[in-house]
Amino acid sequence: SCVGRTLLIVSVLALASFLLVQFLVTSDRERVEAEIERLAQLGREGGPEAVRGILDAFADDYRGSGAFSRASIERQLERWVAPGTMRRVTLGDPAPIATDTGGILVPILRVTVETDEGIAGTFVLTVTWEERGEAWRILDITRWEIGR
Repeated sequence: SCVGRTLLIVSVLALASFLLVQFLVTSDRERVEAEIERLAQLGREGGPEAVRGILDAFADDYRGSGAFSRASIERQLERWVAPGTMRRVTLGDPAPIATDTGGILVPILRVTVETDEGIAGTFVLTVTWEERGEAWRILDITRWEIGR
């Protein structure tokens, strides 16, 4: 019947639309994961170019504050990454998820660093990404405070 064919067509279009959206979101999550790994690799390599590459990953309207303000991040990069003193930078599984606003949220990102001077630490961060032009940029970073 005509109604049956119409329902079938609508169902197929709805399923195709759903699958397309899932494909695009998955692709964006994979791009953010790759960007996170690229930034960690820059930290491992060190040098002034690495600092510029990391800072370029931040959105112009970046919102982080306190220890994660743009100025504070820049100071830390100049202190540790520019001279190439990072001995080790490792990441936990970022597991990015799409937000209802079109961004990507990495709710729990574990970053462990160790310098040539023996200074080591692990940070648990929440990182919000937004698409800017053709690239995903960091919009916000907050640190988990454990035990509070």
